[in-house]
Amino acid sequence: MTLSNNPPAHEAMAMHIEDLFAMVSNTVAGATVTNDEQEATLDGLLDDVRTARKDADGQRAAEKKPHDDAAKAVQTTWKPLLERCDLAANEIKRLLTPYRDAKQRAKDEAARQARQEAQAREEQARAAMRDPDDLQARFAAEQDLKAAKKLTAVANSLNRAPSGLRTRWVATLTDPAAALKYYRECEPEALKAWLLEQGQREANNGARTIPGFTIAQERKAA
Repeated sequence: MTLSNNPPAHEAMAMHIEDLFAMVSNTVAGATVTNDEQEATLDGLLDDVRTARKDADGQRAAEKKPHDDAAKAVQTTWKPLLERCDLAANEIKRLLTPYRDAKQRAKDEAARQARQEAQAREEQARAAMRDPDDLQARFAAEQDLKAAKKLTAVANSLNRAPSGLRTRWVATLTDPAAALKYYRECEPEALKAWLLEQGQREANNGARTIPGFTIAQERKAA
């Protein structure tokens, strides 16, 4: 039986790339290109690096493909079942939402009325407690104040009760100019980054004149 002396693909590629990296590191350290011979040497190294990367990525893709194919097969098998569950759940939610929303509005109104009543009773109790001469009235007022605070707690509990609804706040753009002014003042760097992204996209698509931008040609080694 003959044993192969060839190392695994990853190990062999790792050794090759490490050697290549060391060679590039030694070559470029403190160097400046001043003639065609140096340019040709570096261009050859660049080709070697590109080839090594292409080969390494090809090996990575080849080793990964069976796992991707297996994952895709699992996804294909289960996806229709999950989608049917999602569709059924969404349909149930569609039917439940108006009813639950109406129930919650009724709870909110009851809580509002309870808080309003509690506030009125609390104000009355505090007014009665200001009479320093009638001890019996002050005692009764203190009891009314405690009762009013309990009523407030009950009102608040109505809003905290489970509703079966998922609440979120939705922002709708109604005044773009005002929104732009706001973000220009409070998030200038984020706005600048977004503008640069839009400008670069236009430049990549061929624009050579954009208001507020300077578009200059830049050259780098290919």
